[in-house]
Amino acid sequence: MKKVKLNNIAIFVLFITSYIPLFGLLILRQVKQNIDYLNFGGFSQESVFLALAKFGLSVFLFLTAIFGYIGLKFLLINLDIKKSNGELVKVVEVENKNSESISYISTYIVPFIFQDTNNLFDITSIFIVLIIIFFIYTKSNMIVINPILSITHTLYQIDYNKKSQTKKALLITKDEDLESGQEIKINLITKNIYYG
Repeated sequence: MKKVKLNNIAIFVLFITSYIPLFGLLILRQVKQNIDYLNFGGFSQESVFLALAKFGLSVFLFLTAIFGYIGLKFLLINLDIKKSNGELVKVVEVENKNSESISYISTYIVPFIFQDTNNLFDITSIFIVLIIIFFIYTKSNMIVINPILSITHTLYQIDYNKKSQTKKALLITKDEDLESGQEIKINLITKNIYYG
């Protein structure tokens, strides 16, 4: 079986999309805090600087979210194309892990909601924590715990038979009704994480 390795851009896209709910909430918070400045002031240098000061974070997060969403679409299309080249295995045991996304939201997203989006210190602290989480995220199996990915795909922990050995893996799939005894094609995308 040929490994379908995720490159650094794909891992970054998965990370960004896992934080799209947070980005949306921070954008809404900044717009609410600066609603009085939300009117057209022309194209003078002063109005551009004021717009960036009051809504720069929102613009940055919006563009980042769009990049992540489009990148995720391309990644999933690419994985779907290569799915047919996967290895056929028989599922022995299966456990749905989509509930991990709920704990991810409460642990890694909710604490940031109450940050002041007009305070440079609070914005800087958000980005520092996100950078630290990114490095942890890329070194662990957290890349598959993604609330946006969970909308269209299901995450399973499976035991499967391969050459008369039973192995464990995390599986990302569109299949919502994966059952024990079922045969599926899987592609290794990173350590112990498969797409099928």
